[in-house]
Amino acid sequence: MAGAPATSNSFLGDISEDFLSCSICLEIYKNPKVLPCLHTFCQQCLVTFKAKSGGVLKCATCRIQCDTPIQELKSNFFLSSLLDTYQRQRQLSTDHPQECEICQEKTATHMCVDCPQFNCDGCVTIHKRILALRSHEVLTLEKYKEIESKSHLNEQSKVFCSVHKDSHLEFYCDTCQVPVCYKCTIVKHRVPEHRQRDLQQVVDEYKTQLRKILGQLQVKEKQVEKLKSAAESTREGILNHYEAEKVKVATRAKEMIERVKREEKMLIETLDEKARMGLKDVEMSINEREFHHGNIVSTHHYLETLVHHGNAVHLLSTRTETMKHMKEMVAMETKSLNRHDITEFHPWREHAMMGVIQSDVCPSKCTVENIPKQLLKGVPVKLLIKTRDSKGNQVIPRQDVTVKTKNPDASWEGIDVEDNNDGTFHVTIMKKMVGIHQVAMTIANQHIPGSPFHIPVIQLVGKAGSEGQLSYPWGLTINKHGDFVTADRWNNRVTIHDSDGNYRQSFRFTDQFAKRFSPCDVAISDDNEYFMLDDSNKQVVVSDENGKLIRKFGSSEIDNPFGIAINPVNKNVYVSEYDKDCIRKYTQSGVYIKSFGRSGKKQKEFHRPNMLATNSKGLVYIPDMKNHRIQVFNSDDQFMFEFSSTGGSTMSHPRAVAIDKNDHVYVSSEHKVTKHDSNGGFICRIDSEKDGLNSPHGVAVCHDGRIAVVDRDNQCISVLEK
Repeated sequence: MAGAPATSNSFLGDISEDFLSCSICLEIYKNPKVLPCLHTFCQQCLVTFKAKSGGVLKCATCRIQCDTPIQELKSNFFLSSLLDTYQRQRQLSTDHPQECEICQEKTATHMCVDCPQFNCDGCVTIHKRILALRSHEVLTLEKYKEIESKSHLNEQSKVFCSVHKDSHLEFYCDTCQVPVCYKCTIVKHRVPEHRQRDLQQVVDEYKTQLRKILGQLQVKEKQVEKLKSAAESTREGILNHYEAEKVKVATRAKEMIERVKREEKMLIETLDEKARMGLKDVEMSINEREFHHGNIVSTHHYLETLVHHGNAVHLLSTRTETMKHMKEMVAMETKSLNRHDITEFHPWREHAMMGVIQSDVCPSKCTVENIPKQLLKGVPVKLLIKTRDSKGNQVIPRQDVTVKTKNPDASWEGIDVEDNNDGTFHVTIMKKMVGIHQVAMTIANQHIPGSPFHIPVIQLVGKAGSEGQLSYPWGLTINKHGDFVTADRWNNRVTIHDSDGNYRQSFRFTDQFAKRFSPCDVAISDDNEYFMLDDSNKQVVVSDENGKLIRKFGSSEIDNPFGIAINPVNKNVYVSEYDKDCIRKYTQSGVYIKSFGRSGKKQKEFHRPNMLATNSKGLVYIPDMKNHRIQVFNSDDQFMFEFSSTGGSTMSHPRAVAIDKNDHVYVSSEHKVTKHDSNGGFICRIDSEKDGLNSPHGVAVCHDGRIAVVDRDNQCISVLEK
């Protein structure tokens, strides 16, 4: 190393030995080399570190990989200068005289600021005679110490060229980006191939750049400091969080231990109680048998003695009593002790940490709650099973509880049982098949009292929901798709639901008529045209199956319509007039033909005719509501017969009639639906009291043979089995 700056004591006081020490060997730098990441290490330390790292050189501080060969790394002139200055200051601060660094024999008296070297008087003379060193500033030690102590020794260091040892580095080659001496500009860094500038000028520019970058670095330093602070806060938060979680674990463990102890006490007490009750029964049985045994033994001993030692009088005097008593004792039932209920501890269940006590169940003592009188199709109902032992106490069973259902088509279906782990079980029943279902509930293959339960499943259409909900419905028919087509009167529309009760569409005819569309009944022709009876506008409205208006007719004749039907024989349209007590006939195109009937109670007279129907032979069945009968006419409007019997009672206020493919007649009357043959003979009642019909109106036969009836006041359609 050539020269180093003389540095003030105050500056050196800020420099610690750690700053001047290699972080690998932890000693003062020896030939310090600076990596691209600006971290400095001894050259030999880098060689050793690279060898230990498998031939890859990474910074020991920041772990950034360096691909530059070690021999090509730049020397850290700044640290080298600091080291020289630091060592000189240590030498000057000692009380021992300094030795001349030239002859290494005499005591030094002078100090060369530029070299820097300690010189004795003789060596100073030689130093001044050397031509290349004449420009160096040489001071006495006293003067050097005086100036340095006053911080006036501020000359720039003069660094000598590593090639031309006697030349200072005073130029900078922009082309090679290295400091050079004057001789270098003539030899290896000649113009015009190379461009040189004054070293101090380049340094000033570089300092300006460094100050700008240092400002940015300072900002980055604060950002990283904040991130570091945040990371430290996160670390503290993590430590605090997990300490708190450990407290939770400890608390939970304490709670679980206490709970286990409580459960242990409860289970032991339960077993003790079970044992006490079982032992009590056995003790009573033992006492009873001991009594009978003692009685038999004493009687036997007495009679043995009497036989051997008694005379005739002794024996025969109590013959009657003796024989009666002996026969009673011999006939006495000596059945074995009843088997006691088995109670067992079963480890761990979902609701208990330790386990539960399970006992034998007596199926005949078990009960089922919430058995419904009927089920709605697709609507679930939850049943509750309670299991009990032979004494009627509710217990958790050792035996399996099973539930299965038998559908109307005779197929069986298993039902999941939800164990509440307290001696009760929940069973959810939901059926999609209309008809009578059997629900079998068994424990240990024995039926619970009442099992199997017979539960009817019915279908309600339009009862719940918003868009498909019915409001005061009247007439009903079935279209070719098997859908329910309903005169949804108070919703001012005809509403269509599919066979499963799902809403499909509706016909409204908004703003197409003088008054709001108010349908009371519907009929469908063989051409799939929908004939809808509009009460408000006193007309028949005809549309296609999508609700597109085709035509309308009848407003000149119709006054207060109620029912509509299409005769399959003559294809005519029949409309019943509620107030006029007559039936009007039209062609399907809307041409008025005639009317028949008048007010009265005789044949061919009506009092409030309602929703009529026709069979396959063209017979027209007309509910004569206030006369409590059904009148039947042929396709030529001739009276055929009437009927009013419903199996032991008189028909009451019949509202509507429907005909199936076998010409069976279905009549909806006050609170019930009945089935008749084509001549009106009563066959059976279709609904039951459990169905709870409330003002049945329109009735229709589904494609699968089930009977659908408009339950007007319940605002739905009930689908019933035949």
